[in-house]
Amino acid sequence: MSKSTASGRKTSFVRRFRIMRVFMVLSALIISITPAGRRIFSQACYEFGFNDRRDETGLLEIHILDVGKADAILIRSQDHAALIDAGKFDAADTVADYLLRHKVTALDYLIMSHPDSDHIGGMPGVLGEISVGAFVQADTGYFSEEGSGLSALLSMLEQNGTDTMSMEPGDSFTMGQAVFTAIGPMGSFEDPNNSSLVLRMDCRDFSALFCGDMEYDGEQALILSGQDIDIDLLKVGHHGSSTSSSLRFLWETSPKYAAISTALDRNLLPRDEVLERLEDVGAEIYRTDTDGNIVFIYDGGRVRVRLDKEERTDYETVEHRPF
Repeated sequence: MSKSTASGRKTSFVRRFRIMRVFMVLSALIISITPAGRRIFSQACYEFGFNDRRDETGLLEIHILDVGKADAILIRSQDHAALIDAGKFDAADTVADYLLRHKVTALDYLIMSHPDSDHIGGMPGVLGEISVGAFVQADTGYFSEEGSGLSALLSMLEQNGTDTMSMEPGDSFTMGQAVFTAIGPMGSFEDPNNSSLVLRMDCRDFSALFCGDMEYDGEQALILSGQDIDIDLLKVGHHGSSTSSSLRFLWETSPKYAAISTALDRNLLPRDEVLERLEDVGAEIYRTDTDGNIVFIYDGGRVRVRLDKEERTDYETVEHRPF
């Protein structure tokens, strides 16, 4: 082979390499400016072992678990953890396994929004696997213990020697860097859904509102109370039912993010009108029936939303947003 031939091949190779490098840079730029592209890039980084954030713990984590048309919400701050509701009876193993997989072997607080079976059904099963420091409930005499899952749950808590906290509006507690304040229920209601414990959580300049199954009447009472309900994250009430999330309430809360815990069933939740209202106020909508487990991570300066489908096999980083 002549020197000129070898030199020509080398020049051709270098040219192709440079063109390929430019193409890769341009592709990366295109990917980086689209949400779908960022998700693909993040997933690729994880698959190739770069920038693995699955087990990264921020200042605050809020996990909306995929437990069907039910609620189970894990909140972590530093080395502390709380669980709001635990889904239905048949979700107990799912919830307990999720906690253990995330190295949560003890809960500072187990919080009951209200005693419907799709909120407390899984609690006895979780208590069998996870130790609990205190059980938190609304300070209301409305809920009857007779013939309900609540009676069995309270008996189990008593047997375990678990402390019980009953919160009324204005009461608060601190867990790690997060402060939880009860802001509802405001008064007595015929519908027990409106007697749900409503918690506002603040962590530095990030805030969230957990509404249980609160509906229009409860929302109206909360607005009229004059309390600060302007927040960043709204856990949408009653699984996206049309009897919750009134437009006025959504304007007052003005959430940047809205998380809906639901499943496809005959009730067709979330209702289209609720989704339209959330879009009207500019909320980014996440739903467990389509996104799987939804994890909000706040590091003190920005929020990252991660979607975790099919037992962590389909993992996405959706958003990086500074406040």
